[in-house]
Amino acid sequence: MTPKVPVVVAQSVADAAGGSLGALIARAERGTNQTCPWELVTVAVTTTEARAAAAWVVADAIMAGRTGLDTDSYQLWRQATLTGTPLSGADRSIVYAYAYPVFDAAGRKREADRKYHGLEGYVSEWLWYLTLKEAPLKAGERVEFLSSPGPTSTDSGGDGIVIHRLQGSSTSLIFRLWEMKKFTSETSDDVGPTIRKAVKQLHENGAIYLAAFSWADKHLAADTRLFVSTLPRQWVKAEATSNAGVSVTVDSAPSKAFHTAHNHLPTHTHRGALCGRIVAIDNFESFAKDVREYVWTAL
Repeated sequence: MTPKVPVVVAQSVADAAGGSLGALIARAERGTNQTCPWELVTVAVTTTEARAAAAWVVADAIMAGRTGLDTDSYQLWRQATLTGTPLSGADRSIVYAYAYPVFDAAGRKREADRKYHGLEGYVSEWLWYLTLKEAPLKAGERVEFLSSPGPTSTDSGGDGIVIHRLQGSSTSLIFRLWEMKKFTSETSDDVGPTIRKAVKQLHENGAIYLAAFSWADKHLAADTRLFVSTLPRQWVKAEATSNAGVSVTVDSAPSKAFHTAHNHLPTHTHRGALCGRIVAIDNFESFAKDVREYVWTAL
């Protein structure tokens, strides 16, 4: 599999942009007078090479995340990808084990029925993660915990959670449970039904999703572990510490969105309880395929 833009070119452009999506995206606040304000994040690339750089950044982050503690396998994949030398033997088998669950199944089945089988949803989750990770914080706020995407986009449960620590506030910790969707304008130009579906999922299943997050990670501070252990309780009681978010990746940005979203989460009425994000990238289906091609170059 040969990407349209060679990986070394994509990587060079990405490095010139700081090695992250920060210089390749534009952010704008929208709906500030709505109950559910939202942020528009546009992958603002004007050249084929810059678009390829964004795809490379996502692919590289995905493989670093998927290999986790096995940094040797990540380096094997990265070196083989950048040198254009496919892996073989045991090295290929090991790296393949990390890439297969999303990228091989998606690629092979694509030819049969014209669908990506979770690839677009998976890339959407990583776009949410990477752009949220780099998002500017409010004064006196810091990220205490941000969940990375799971091994596949079809895992049951909540898609993501972020916990913020606040300074100078009577509430030291707050959380936001996120639901991610992707929307391509093949059959409709209205992203509204996709947003409503996501908010309804949070309303109906939020406590169930949060129960899966209620671990007591030994790497978290003691008060954060206690906070995490009560996530479902906070949600069911609609406490001011419990918030919801919906992120949708689209082909083109809508002029308005999330203006009726709060109607579908009637339990949470406190200020800031619900927010939205639109991640817009032209021809997202093609972008997701570009990400896959960079991942698969070494295999």
